[in-house]
Amino acid sequence: MPPMHRGTRASIALAAALLPFCVFAAPVSVQVSLCESSVTDAPQLTPDRLQARTTFGLGKAAPLAPDKATVATTEDSADVLVVGKLSHKGPKFRLVYLLQSRQDPTLHTQLAYDFANPRLSDKGATSMGQDIFKAASALEEKRLARAAATPAAPAVSTAPSPAPTVAAASEPRAPVLASEAAVPASGSQEGYAPFGEERAEEPTLKLRQQPVVVIHMGLAGLMGTGPTTYGGGLILEPKWNITDKLAAGVRLEVGISGSGSAGNGSATVSTAVAVASLLKGEYLFRDSGVRPFLGLGAGVYTLANQSVAAGNGGAGVGQSGGRFFGVAPQAGIDFGGVRLAASYNHILGADIVVEQNVNAGIEPERFKRNYFLLELSFRIAKFGRVNKPVPTEQY
Repeated sequence: MPPMHRGTRASIALAAALLPFCVFAAPVSVQVSLCESSVTDAPQLTPDRLQARTTFGLGKAAPLAPDKATVATTEDSADVLVVGKLSHKGPKFRLVYLLQSRQDPTLHTQLAYDFANPRLSDKGATSMGQDIFKAASALEEKRLARAAATPAAPAVSTAPSPAPTVAAASEPRAPVLASEAAVPASGSQEGYAPFGEERAEEPTLKLRQQPVVVIHMGLAGLMGTGPTTYGGGLILEPKWNITDKLAAGVRLEVGISGSGSAGNGSATVSTAVAVASLLKGEYLFRDSGVRPFLGLGAGVYTLANQSVAAGNGGAGVGQSGGRFFGVAPQAGIDFGGVRLAASYNHILGADIVVEQNVNAGIEPERFKRNYFLLELSFRIAKFGRVNKPVPTEQY
């Protein structure tokens, strides 16, 4: 094989260096290939609706940069294909666009958006269309640069000495998108495998869905373990959400109850007051939304009661009070700002007890110490910012 002329070699090197930029004079063509959705509670975000809004956004964004990108009419004429995947991200929605180049070498990239409003506005769809065009342009430029830098297969030569090698042109740098760089697991990394490509599971960053500190206050109905013993009270619960499912705090509780009975020529009236100061822990079975929970409180109960009995056979008065240790298992449902719960206050032992009984023929009824509570409480305050996934876009 005759040696290659020096001018010819220079021309080839120059053409290899300029090839990506010459080709990139033509705008990259993009088409939405498929949209998928696992969301079933938002009629505005069906797969067909999502594909229509994405195509609309591309159509609106294309005239803004006609020299950079266009919307392809068919998949065969597209340089880059786009697949949309929609899912829930806690109380929000997560929309991931997967972009794939159609020519070799095949490259992928992706964009991720988190939003709360299920309605994709025209402005939001257009903004996402601009992002898709920008990502597709950078992806195709990177693919062309990589294809130009890939050496061709060496030709078999019979010449005794190898032809001088031509220095490879420096690879042009394609602009790096945020989605192509290292992305936090809370962003676009959600375990998706673009276009069927398998990849290892990546660790995800758990984001808080609940405030750090909440305060609940409410009303309670009280029912003693003795017959016809009823009352009401107030509760106050400041709590620290250690995690979205685990909380710890204190419970302050005040209740007043009473009972009365009459028959066989006698009548009895009893009243009681209970004040509880408890340390409490809770476990909730979900991170957000409607959350069933179990709780357990333990602490000090201050109880005081009085019972009066009178009849044909005489009269009697009984009084008692003291400080006791007890526990209060609880079960309920948290609706976010409202709670429904039931608890049982079980007195285990006494620290200080004072009793006084005076009777003249009739023994007053002893008051039962254990009691149930049915409560309705409201979240009156919350503190601590809830962590939000990034990038966060509101549409």
